[in-house]
Amino acid sequence: MAIPAACVAAAAVGWLAAGVWLAVTDLRTGLLPTRVIWPTAGGVWVLYAVASLIEAEPAGLIAAVLGAAVCGAILAAVHFTHPPSMGFGDVRLSVLNGLLCGWWGWQVALVGLLAGFALAVPEALIVIVRHGMRATRPLGPYLMAGAAAVAAWAMATRGLVPAR
Repeated sequence: MAIPAACVAAAAVGWLAAGVWLAVTDLRTGLLPTRVIWPTAGGVWVLYAVASLIEAEPAGLIAAVLGAAVCGAILAAVHFTHPPSMGFGDVRLSVLNGLLCGWWGWQVALVGLLAGFALAVPEALIVIVRHGMRATRPLGPYLMAGAAAVAAWAMATRGLVPAR
């Protein structure tokens, strides 16, 4: 395995390890700790930067940063428009997930975000029917699952280091 591909694989494994911990923590406590999200994002970014430098191709890193910005901006808009509807931990998590998926294009990051929401819809509808509109459930596990599915799809179809 070439070094850039190993860097991307290491970024994905690190993200997955942190993501499982974050999802379990969110289910148990309703919180997504900043002390886990930002260091993980930093690690993903550094590994992507190394892969980009070795490949002498900045497109993947630029797309990852764009993916993080787009996903973060969307969820930040929701949070700041109606703070009770979404915690800021979900906003931070969307930045991390957007960074991971964005390596394959900012559009892939957006699909990862949308996949998380799509996965949350069935449970959300059941919770609303059973407990009313004010009921809440953690969104983090769904955001992680959506990003994981889309990242796995991107790796399988485009490779760890896609041709640009």
